Amino acid sequence: MMRFIQPVLIVLPIVPFLILVMLGYQSLGFLIITVLIVVGLVGVAVNSPHYESWLSLITSLIISVASQGYLPYVMHITLIALQNPGLFNASVLAPEYSLTLSYLYRSYNKYAREFRTKGFDNVEVNRELNMMIKHTLAILTTALLITAVLYYLIIEASIPIIDPFTALVIFTVAYLIISRYVMARIRS
Repeated sequence: MMRFIQPVLIVLPIVPFLILVMLGYQSLGFLIITVLIVVGLVGVAVNSPHYESWLSLITSLIISVASQGYLPYVMHITLIALQNPGLFNASVLAPEYSLTLSYLYRSYNKYAREFRTKGFDNVEVNRELNMMIKHTLAILTTALLITAVLYYLIIEASIPIIDPFTALVIFTVAYLIISRYVMARIRS
């Protein structure tokens, strides 16, 4: 299971910037992708893969805030004129999911190390930890899909009060609350 998660931890955070490249901002997109891949490889090497996810999430949210919503409306300037802001906002799902995967990865390694030092069988420890990861991923993926559907419904509904950026904020808060709850339940 961990062999599957490691490459995913490096690839998922670059998804928003691949979309940025597809939207026509190649130099900015490739620059950020290069930095993220270097940070991700170093993070996996030192068993802290969450740095790439955090950097990707913060960078994509800064681009989103500076390109749409109230800030450009007030300042009359945008960082990037996104042709499809809904697509870029939805791509923030990838770094958020990667962030939860990175904490699962760290928890797996921490528990595996602790159980092995206490004399438990390696095969049994790996089997049980893999089952825990599979169940947790199923719950987190369900939470991700529910909040993505909520985001899509808010975007597609013609509610004049809620713009795409507000929908993104609602999605982010809902997903982080659900994932924090699940992670807290796993730790206890």
